[in-house]
Amino acid sequence: MALFIDILTIQLIAMAVSFLTLAYGLIKTLLVHSTVQDYRNAIRPQYMPQLLLGLLMTVSGFYGMFVWPLPSSYNILFYDLYPVLGLGIIGIALSVKNEYKLEHLGFMGLLFGLVTIYYGVESYVHNMTNEPPALLALYALTGLAAVFFYPVSLFLDNGRLSKTWLVIDAALLIMAGLVAGYIGLEAVTEHLVAFSKWTPFV
Repeated sequence: MALFIDILTIQLIAMAVSFLTLAYGLIKTLLVHSTVQDYRNAIRPQYMPQLLLGLLMTVSGFYGMFVWPLPSSYNILFYDLYPVLGLGIIGIALSVKNEYKLEHLGFMGLLFGLVTIYYGVESYVHNMTNEPPALLALYALTGLAAVFFYPVSLFLDNGRLSKTWLVIDAALLIMAGLVAGYIGLEAVTEHLVAFSKWTPFV
């Protein structure tokens, strides 16, 4: 039999850290009062943390997508979109490092954000997980953060839109990060107890 590995805890924690770190970068960018190049310089330090977290999320997401380590349709709920999120985070990291235009990546985020909200609503309707409202909040806030990254991407590309978009997206990222962190850290205790007597087997 295959070795069972439940990696949802570290995946949720990685999401939380990525979102909160990105929100920190947006807030730092908000404080800059100058040119588009200055905005780009302010967000560029996000490159390394987002690249590392994006790689973790992508690799673990593809693991879940191909291996299906969870019971039943929970694999669809959690792993259809998680590797896409990881790839999107990597895309942001590479774009800010190499000064690529963010508009098209932002538009992709908008579309996947709407899909993420739909997954969250469906999971709530079907009463999945032990805390459906928390899961709905996670998917809805993550989806909205992706949707509002589109105007943020336009601002970082040309500086013409209002900085209000930075505030909105940072707030959504903070709320989504806190919910992901809450669910992930709560699961740590549950998993430590549940797997306390588990041993690997071949």
